[in-house]
Amino acid sequence: MTESEKEQKIGLLGGTFDPVHDGHLAIAGRAEEALLLDRVIFIPAADPPHKKKTDASYGHRVAMLEAALAGAGDYNKKNTNKKFEISLLEAERAAPSYTVDTLLELKKRLVEQQFYFIIGADSLLELHLWYRYQELPDLTHFIVVARPGISIQEINRAIGRLPGPFIFDESQQQWRRSDGAEIVYLADVCKSISSSTIRMQLAQGQRPDTVDRRVLDYIFDHKLYQSDSTGKQA
Repeated sequence: MTESEKEQKIGLLGGTFDPVHDGHLAIAGRAEEALLLDRVIFIPAADPPHKKKTDASYGHRVAMLEAALAGAGDYNKKNTNKKFEISLLEAERAAPSYTVDTLLELKKRLVEQQFYFIIGADSLLELHLWYRYQELPDLTHFIVVARPGISIQEINRAIGRLPGPFIFDESQQQWRRSDGAEIVYLADVCKSISSSTIRMQLAQGQRPDTVDRRVLDYIFDHKLYQSDSTGKQA
């Protein structure tokens, strides 16, 4: 077994990335730094089960991610963007894109690796509604990113709905289960950037300062998020 094949700590950041924005990159960079992750894999959802549709096609969303990661050193100055990569796994499987299925497939492909699924506190509050959510703590650790207006008490209640018990270590800002499963809280990443607001600004011809210039160039070159956009067909 080579050094690169030994167990690594891998962050997983899923989402529609419609479009990818500064908040996504800041979260990935902070998680990598805080947990000393070996890499962070961005996993764009091909067919998100909780949304009827995305405004941009899967191909465009992947291309925007590629453009954003080309400049990710701005958010991850210590290690540049070499630790950030994209997985097209969810486009390879039958729809819809359920997290549990993605994790099971990653476990098959990356047997020796330790996963840290990055999730916003708002999504954590709804985690008990996710498909086969009870299996998730057996497949991955969690990194929970603070969201404005969501208290630690609400997060505690949400974690209490998961198979456990998870015991909170206040000094470490993490919850741990007896089998080693961890939920780590990042209280210092509290960006509130709305993708829907960004799409509205783009539809008005604006260039939001919360979106990387490379991504903005791609969006306007392909006329995405415009009222007369034909880019959705790509």
